[in-house]
Amino acid sequence: MTYRFQPALAFSFRAILAGIFLTPLLGCQMGYVINSGFHQMGILLKKKKFERALQDPRLDEETKRKIRLVAKVKSFAEEKLSLTKSRNYESFVWLDDKYVVYAVTAAPKDSLNTYQWEFPIVGKVPYKGFFDKASADAEAKEMETKGFDTSVRGVTAYSTLGWFSDPLLSTMTWGDDEYLVETVIHELTHVTLFLKNGGDFNESLATFVGEKGAEAFYTDQHGPTAPSIQRIKNSNHDSQVFGKFIRRELARLESFYLENKKNSDLLALREKEFERIKRDFQKEVVPQLKSRDYSRFSEKKLNNAVLSGYKTYQSGYEIFERTFKHCHENWVEFFDFIRKFSESRSPIEDLKRALEEKKEAP
Repeated sequence: MTYRFQPALAFSFRAILAGIFLTPLLGCQMGYVINSGFHQMGILLKKKKFERALQDPRLDEETKRKIRLVAKVKSFAEEKLSLTKSRNYESFVWLDDKYVVYAVTAAPKDSLNTYQWEFPIVGKVPYKGFFDKASADAEAKEMETKGFDTSVRGVTAYSTLGWFSDPLLSTMTWGDDEYLVETVIHELTHVTLFLKNGGDFNESLATFVGEKGAEAFYTDQHGPTAPSIQRIKNSNHDSQVFGKFIRRELARLESFYLENKKNSDLLALREKEFERIKRDFQKEVVPQLKSRDYSRFSEKKLNNAVLSGYKTYQSGYEIFERTFKHCHENWVEFFDFIRKFSESRSPIEDLKRALEEKKEAP
């Protein structure tokens, strides 16, 4: 399985199209909105229903096999995982690029508080997506001139949150099957529940449901002892091991920044912290890994933007896992329970508090 960090994102063109009608509120972002809307419409115009795509002689058999796989995943996710029924993943679009979007993340040099871009309707989001890398790199460079750490990463899929019927993109099919299954369930989770201004909540929820849902799908399709089940269990095991490690390290790093806020040597000191994190990863995590998903973490050039990205996708994972167990591993109960916190300003913390109260109740 390929490196799993941030496989997809809820890059909301719902906000983009809304912005076209809200020009005075967007100011200098209007050019970005129009350009992104233009590219999004271009993708939609290329859509072919699965039935037509499967009849296309130009499409290779491996891609056609994955189209059939996605049709099964969508049906399973809606029927067995209680994800909202939609017209998503009923059509296919071929793209010539490896990625459909390039996402920019930014964070201050003395904090893991991810910079939040703000758009109509969806509110604040911890990333900004571009359809070409040059524009993403330009945005990152501009943020760097403002004193931020930045990260630019390629993205294989995104969600329009129900405003359009999201197609299966060829960029999603170039990895292995398990990655594809997890990504589809991840994106369908965004359609099911997406909180305004809830970046960490939304992404860590979709990460949790994607992993658990993929394991449930393969168990249902192939049985509990199939090789595919072991592969995805190994991958999920590594995700949990790495998640526990990175959440601990992020907490330590946040404490470090608070203690050294006014230290003139902060930048030099934080580089030592970054190196320590890599050493601890090699010592503590690598011996536990059962797949290659996170094996190259220590090769990454760390900064606060990179690390705050892990925070976005991992911050609520443990809480959602506890919630799932509290709900007897019943998906209907699970989503009903967490929807109670959809209006909360701090949904992850409030969810955690509610679980503690129920645990303490006689």
